[in-house]
Amino acid sequence: MKIRWMMLVLVLFTSAAFAQEEELPWKKGGQGAVNFSQTALSNWSGGGLNALSLNSFISFFANYKQDKLSWDNTLDLAYGIVNQGGSVQKTDDKFDLASKFGYTAFGKWNYSGILAFKTQMTRGYADTIKISSFAAPAYMQIAAGMEYKPNDDISMNISPLSGKMTLVLDPDLASAGSYGLAPGQKTRGEFGAYAKIQFRKTLVENVVFQTKCDFFMNYLENQQFIDVNWDILLAMKINKFLSASISTQMVYDQDYSAKLQFKETLGIGLSFSF
Repeated sequence: MKIRWMMLVLVLFTSAAFAQEEELPWKKGGQGAVNFSQTALSNWSGGGLNALSLNSFISFFANYKQDKLSWDNTLDLAYGIVNQGGSVQKTDDKFDLASKFGYTAFGKWNYSGILAFKTQMTRGYADTIKISSFAAPAYMQIAAGMEYKPNDDISMNISPLSGKMTLVLDPDLASAGSYGLAPGQKTRGEFGAYAKIQFRKTLVENVVFQTKCDFFMNYLENQQFIDVNWDILLAMKINKFLSASISTQMVYDQDYSAKLQFKETLGIGLSFSF
């Protein structure tokens, strides 16, 4: 129950930034898209299945800066499904919320503190076997250190003191033991070093590139393995309503798999920005 309250407080606390009325210290924005594809076959000699797919994403940011104090917030959501031959499967699912506090130290360097929460929103299956659900797994990160921020487009955080908590709150998955947890265990804490690099840039008009990469090394065990999570998004607006986007995510986490995890999504559809 305490873990659920911690998650709720983090979501409400960082989401409050997005609800603030527009004032001069705030810089806000974002983009999103809903992409569709469809295939229909009837007596088709080449064979195949009817298919309908939908992919969507929303990426927000709300940043506050006044005097020596800064507060940067991001929320990335993505979801996709495909219906192929009457079978519906999930193709994308992301909930990534982060809040970073900064206070000017010297030059382009700030003292910084980071709170972050990552999970997926719905259940996920490998064939018919459930392998994930909301907060199973979920990852909470708390880090304190220094940030190098030469401009609004790029920031690099280095934290020698960081805590990482892995949550598996689904009873079925917890009882089976997964994501580095023992059977029946719902939470696992780690202490180590954390680093994060973020970059967001409007390359040309209506073309936005953003990327972020997280690194974590556990001081207490398996120091030879470093957890890596790298997201890339390229969003292109064709006109007022149409857009194209490509996103990739690469994850290396020895607690889940010794192999690199990779996901890529390409879409063309309706877009919006704010």
